[in-house]
Amino acid sequence: MMSLLHRYVLRRFIYCYLLSAAGLIGIFLVVDFFERVDEFIRRDMPYSDLISYFICKIPSITSYMAPQAVLLATVITLAVLARDNEIIAMKAGGIGVTGITLPILGASFVIAFLILASNEYLAPIATKKMNYIFKVKVQGNPVYGDTYIEMGDQRAVGEDKWFVAKNKAVWNIRQFDPKEKIIYDARIFYRFNNGLIRKRIDAKEVVWSGENWEFVDGFLRTFDQEGYGSTEYFEKKIFPVLETPDDIIKKIIIHSDEMSLQELYKEIQEMTLEGKDTLKHRVDFHQKISYPFISIVLALLAIPLSLRSSRHGGVLFCVGINLSVGFLFSFLYAMGVSLGNGGFFSPIFAAWGPLLLFASFGFYLLLTLDSEYVIPRLRL
Repeated sequence: MMSLLHRYVLRRFIYCYLLSAAGLIGIFLVVDFFERVDEFIRRDMPYSDLISYFICKIPSITSYMAPQAVLLATVITLAVLARDNEIIAMKAGGIGVTGITLPILGASFVIAFLILASNEYLAPIATKKMNYIFKVKVQGNPVYGDTYIEMGDQRAVGEDKWFVAKNKAVWNIRQFDPKEKIIYDARIFYRFNNGLIRKRIDAKEVVWSGENWEFVDGFLRTFDQEGYGSTEYFEKKIFPVLETPDDIIKKIIIHSDEMSLQELYKEIQEMTLEGKDTLKHRVDFHQKISYPFISIVLALLAIPLSLRSSRHGGVLFCVGINLSVGFLFSFLYAMGVSLGNGGFFSPIFAAWGPLLLFASFGFYLLLTLDSEYVIPRLRL
């Protein structure tokens, strides 16, 4: 059962967190407003779209700013308690550091899981709506089904892409023009249950007629179980294909920021079966999971650093020390993700390595908080 003291510290922390989060989100929205408003005005967009764009942006910004807000809230809460000598009074009453800071760590855990839930159920829907408003309505990028394509990619979508069709056929295409609905240099492989190829279709062009795909200037090769086959040339021929042009777009263009964890995991599984490179998507997957837990790590770091620095400085000094450590962590986390995307680190290590390193350091500082000679160079 939570004691009166725990509730007092928790109220202080939540108040500081809400103020910090509101301030950071507000600053982000104001900066983004001045960056985007000219484009909305040039396209003569209604105010409702402008408002909807920023409302839809709030979930992703809240997720992005949550660790920074937790850091600021932890620092300010403990610095104010120290300034008012409340921490000394608590210690005099027999309450240790753990008892003072436990509500902050508990609240950080709750915030992390709330952000994780938001990223799974709310943020993907809001991000998709936000991208549709800005990428399609404002910038004029074409949309096929519910997938938009950047202007510069329209003539070279899906260069040398592989995917598995609904009928289990394996497709390889050199290029797809979504505007004209033409696939260039297509190769389609059908397999026996034992994995051997039973049919192969090669076509210079595959054209969408509105109802069917028409294969142009190609060869149809059929094989038996022993590998013997025959070849038939065709100028134009219709083969059964279940995919529409919108389906093709979805298979070769992926916006991972619009996906939930479940959708991204399913996409990774499908790409693995299709023999595609999944490195970037696996890094994105682990980053989506690990990022909310940065809140816990920063709180774990901020607690001992705030209590140490508050002994020798005021609130601003305390905030400065913690922001410096937070900046260092953010730099290493971003560098780890970049190296993971480059293949230098495994996706798990890229997303979780910095968290484990700084969490261990935070635990060490917390457990040795009252020691007089622990890490002398870090004593403030």
